[in-house]
Amino acid sequence: MITTDAFPVHPGRTVAFSINQIITVILLIAAFSLSPASAIAQEKPAAPPAAANSAFPQPTLYVVGYAHLDTEWRWEYPEVISDYLAKTMHLNFALFEKYPHYIFNFTGSNRYRLMKEYFPADYQILRQWVKAGRWYPAGSSVEENDVNSPSPESIIRQVLYGNEYFRHDFGVASDEYMLPDCFGFPASLPSILSAAGVKGFSTQKLTWGSSAPVGGLDSPEQTPKGIPFNVGLWDGPGGRSVIAAFNPLTYSGNIWYDISKNSPAFDPPHANYVNWPARLALDAKATGVPVDYHYYGTGDIGGAPSESSVKLLEAIVTKSETVLPSPMERTDLGDEEAEAHGP
Repeated sequence: MITTDAFPVHPGRTVAFSINQIITVILLIAAFSLSPASAIAQEKPAAPPAAANSAFPQPTLYVVGYAHLDTEWRWEYPEVISDYLAKTMHLNFALFEKYPHYIFNFTGSNRYRLMKEYFPADYQILRQWVKAGRWYPAGSSVEENDVNSPSPESIIRQVLYGNEYFRHDFGVASDEYMLPDCFGFPASLPSILSAAGVKGFSTQKLTWGSSAPVGGLDSPEQTPKGIPFNVGLWDGPGGRSVIAAFNPLTYSGNIWYDISKNSPAFDPPHANYVNWPARLALDAKATGVPVDYHYYGTGDIGGAPSESSVKLLEAIVTKSETVLPSPMERTDLGDEEAEAHGP
């Protein structure tokens, strides 16, 4: 037996995931309009527990597979096209073939435009996976853009042009705005997004430091300081709102334990372990809606979530068997990896 931190890992040991899950785990496209997720729109974070929504007879965790790509940062377009975009397609195509429940989300119509121009054959394969509901053109926008300096019209045009491309090439459009890596968000953003027809929003960046005087261990959902809630309604100054997931964990994180249950093996808790049943219970107590949102995947240079994560999730959602990831496969150091890449 190999033990890492407080989590005993048995390489080669098959683990069965029984039907006695505490929470339901659903592999989700990033859209917030899917039923029954749209029922969240009827609840505000301050809603009393008596307002529990009958659409969720069991606590439900939506798990969003994703690959973050900085189209231009410390590299140039030739590398993005020849390496990062090609890798994003090929790695995910292989995972689709191997794991029938795996769903992948990728943002930015500009990146799809580049894939179409430089990899036309692969792009046709991608279109088939979109049609099958396995690859989701997420985020609504042309790029994962800054929303602090640009005008409201610029943000609206991101949605206009991004979703128009998605409709033209894939016959679908996004319902959410996905900005995992943007440094800050104006109070007017929910009003702007709602006016553009967007229903949902998600980010993990508030954990990097938020000036909002909310959250903390004494908050209703015990969110980190600066984060008002896990999933709820974000109201803009004009009365419009969007469903927002403010605490989905890092996009470069991995799935390395059974997230459908509390694990007694974590005593004391591992730094990157989340007791999802307990967190969902806090969500339900605060809002009446036992629903939460969880990123997993990779960051900065595109690609795909680790195969060990996809394999483990496949076993969780199908209540079947798999082998726990070894310490080398786990790479559950999402935050450290993000710091290594920089902001």
